[in-house]
Amino acid sequence: MSKNRNINAALHLILPAFFFVGLIAWLIIGQKGSDINRERTYAQRTGSYFTPAPADPFKAPRVAEIPIPDFPGGDAIWGATGKDDRGHIWFGVTEKSGSHSARLFEYDPEIGRAFNRGSVVNHLWKAGLSHIGEGQIKIHSKIIQADDGYLYFASLDEEGEIADGSRPPTWGSHLWRVHPVSHRWEHLFTAPEGLIALSGVGQWIYALGYWDHILYQYNTANGEVKRLRVGSEGGHISRNLIADYRGHVFVPKVKYFDIPQATVGNGKQAKRFLVTSLIEYDQHLNAIGTTALIHYAANEKPAANHGIIAFTYLTNGSIVFATHLGYLYQITPAAAGPARVAELGWFHPEGSAYTPSLFSYAGERYLLGLGRRKQEYDWLVYDLQTNSSTIVPFNFEGSRDRLLLYGSVTRDHDGNFYVTGRHYIQGRNRPKPLLLQLSIDD
Repeated sequence: MSKNRNINAALHLILPAFFFVGLIAWLIIGQKGSDINRERTYAQRTGSYFTPAPADPFKAPRVAEIPIPDFPGGDAIWGATGKDDRGHIWFGVTEKSGSHSARLFEYDPEIGRAFNRGSVVNHLWKAGLSHIGEGQIKIHSKIIQADDGYLYFASLDEEGEIADGSRPPTWGSHLWRVHPVSHRWEHLFTAPEGLIALSGVGQWIYALGYWDHILYQYNTANGEVKRLRVGSEGGHISRNLIADYRGHVFVPKVKYFDIPQATVGNGKQAKRFLVTSLIEYDQHLNAIGTTALIHYAANEKPAANHGIIAFTYLTNGSIVFATHLGYLYQITPAAAGPARVAELGWFHPEGSAYTPSLFSYAGERYLLGLGRRKQEYDWLVYDLQTNSSTIVPFNFEGSRDRLLLYGSVTRDHDGNFYVTGRHYIQGRNRPKPLLLQLSIDD
């Protein structure tokens, strides 16, 4: 009897202690989860961050290079960036030698440090999906946080692909998601195409594969996958597609038309014209709108044209995007029916210029980004009220050979902009991936 009383007394002391510890743990975990799963703002759902424009919106940005943990074969960051709701920056680094596996990284701006969050091929092996010799050298897509809290991205390989569009990569692609706190990866599906681009707002994730602009839709609510052919020719693949807040997606369609010409010698010659348009699909993948894109591609070399290479969201729900030629279009979603797609003009004041990045301060009046003419980069500020563009010097010091820069939308919670790419350093025979932080003082 005495022994039982002692046991009961001990339980009365221990159980409340366990309950208290459990309650504290639940609160901590719940707080971490609330950072991800609370009702999200429009800015969070679009991966954006908006700040008031500085007193002088035409100031040149200060450029700082962010150190990246080195690994054998690290090659480039092809605009594969995104942010989570905490303001951490995520990016994918291409690896073209060694294990032939792209790496996913997380950068914490508060402590100024980047962390390696895993190798694609290693996670294929863990999932029991890898084959001997299989590579996944690139994470080329944007990294999108959906409403379920997970970060979504695509990996792809290039082995065996033929640039004219006649053969896809031997090892195809994979869609993944990773939890931003636990860093646990999940494999979602495999695609025979190269999934080069990703977009999504809220529940729907969209991926674009080459060749032939194959569109995939992933429903984060139930895991359903849908696939359809949009169409592209001549080995062309757009580097981006665009989703709006309604769950609609906008994808370029590229097609050649042959027009008979006058008789030459013993026969007739046909002239080929490249016709490009932007197709709008609703969340059921019904095509509900088509807009001609006059300033989308050079007619002669569609494979060398990168299509939609930059975009940014505005606070009124619209999206501005730039084509390879440097022409700006604005998508304005409608309450019902198709969106309105309007021409804005050249991003660069001197006309056509490769436009690999696009941002906004407050998501209202000013667009910001990089334009490249004759291999030199300019920082550009475009005023939506006056439809005018201003060149601002882009000062990036150091010996940078064959510099390539990309990146849109991604900003941290201090308002800094993130641009990625690669460059060669004198005396080094392979490229080095590059992560740049651009800041503009008020």
